Amino acid sequence: MQKILFIDRDGVILKEPHDEQCDRIEKMTFLPGVFYYLGEIARKLDYLLVMVTNQDGLGTEKYPEKDFWPIQELMIRSLNGEDIYFDQVCIDRSFSYENSPYRKPGIGMLSKYNNGSYDLENSFVIGDRITDMQLADNL
Repeated sequence: MQKILFIDRDGVILKEPHDEQCDRIEKMTFLPGVFYYLGEIARKLDYLLVMVTNQDGLGTEKYPEKDFWPIQELMIRSLNGEDIYFDQVCIDRSFSYENSPYRKPGIGMLSKYNNGSYDLENSFVIGDRITDMQLADNL
């Protein structure tokens, strides 16, 4: 069965800005070593890569989609240029107070991988927050 690395975006692939919102290209910075280490994982290990990210309020007036997608697409193109591909990019737009089952640490947006066809026992979550550790427990 296929093992999976569930990888957070902000704070793991991209440096998280002080205001916690990577909403302009000027604020987009890859963390040091991310291309090398993710590239090594993608090329040498037998893990499916899945990006799992909470993007509070994406699509609202305070965080319009027109600000998010250019950054997201540039990040994905940059990673693809280094042969780093994600099987799926899972994005939750809700706020924590909404208690959505799709928001990390909930597993709602990962139902594709929670059906017994994947080796979740030997899979990992890579993240920078307690919700990422809770996601791993929930999976």
